[in-house]
Amino acid sequence: MRRSRIAVLAAAVMAACVLTVPAAAAKAAPGQAKVRVAHFSPDASYVDVYMVSLNRKQLFPNVFYKTVSSYWAVSAGPFTYEVRAAGATPESEPVIQVKGNLAPGKSYTVAAVGRRDQLQGLLLRDDMAPSAPGKAKVRFLDAALDLPTVDIAVAGGRVLESRLAYPEPTGYRQLDSGRYRVEVRRAGADAVLVKGTVAVKPGTVTSVALLGGAGEPRELYAFSDAAGSRSAPAGGIRTGAGGTAPSSRGPASPVLLLAVAVAALAAAGIALGRHARA
Repeated sequence: MRRSRIAVLAAAVMAACVLTVPAAAAKAAPGQAKVRVAHFSPDASYVDVYMVSLNRKQLFPNVFYKTVSSYWAVSAGPFTYEVRAAGATPESEPVIQVKGNLAPGKSYTVAAVGRRDQLQGLLLRDDMAPSAPGKAKVRFLDAALDLPTVDIAVAGGRVLESRLAYPEPTGYRQLDSGRYRVEVRRAGADAVLVKGTVAVKPGTVTSVALLGGAGEPRELYAFSDAAGSRSAPAGGIRTGAGGTAPSSRGPASPVLLLAVAVAALAAAGIALGRHARA
């Protein structure tokens, strides 16, 4: 039993390292597009995501709720995205299958939304074009369960987006850089359903997802599309930034991640050893 527990923990820690280490493939070459994956289903636990256009071994394993990957370079053209329950065989029936056509040089987000027994896949076109000087670009996505059609507004002020319905995204709009207190209101009314804060910096491109339901709190969840003019996040699986601006910190180095993994495994071994002797 002790060995099996250590083996399971080792696999989990090493998977975390693989998912966090930067990937050289993040930069798209000619004839390639960039794709990232997002898990926005609040009650689907964790899932395995396959990009079938590459091969069925191109796998993002154990993608948890509120996880957004960094971009990965893939061949432009026909594209298939599949989601299966974590641990399911690659040949099993996917719970989501989305097909599309990727344009070379463009960036996309494929997102899982909905309840676990009614999962849907979205293929979203991301806009990396630079914003005007001193401005930032922001779009919203309604992925929250059991809400009516909503308006997105600045607290006490103007409506930014009207009649946003699940699971529709908005287009990008340019905003002055700064920190915004945002309200999600029932469409055409003053009733506030969700509040949050979104901070944006000049030149950045940000997506903000309305998430929650099925026992998870409803919230505004911001994640970076581009940290600067045409500068996309790169690397493995990365979480979003909740209700704040995307982090400007780069991914941790592989050496640091390996050290953390070794320390975690050592601590786990000590803890399991004490448990076994108790």
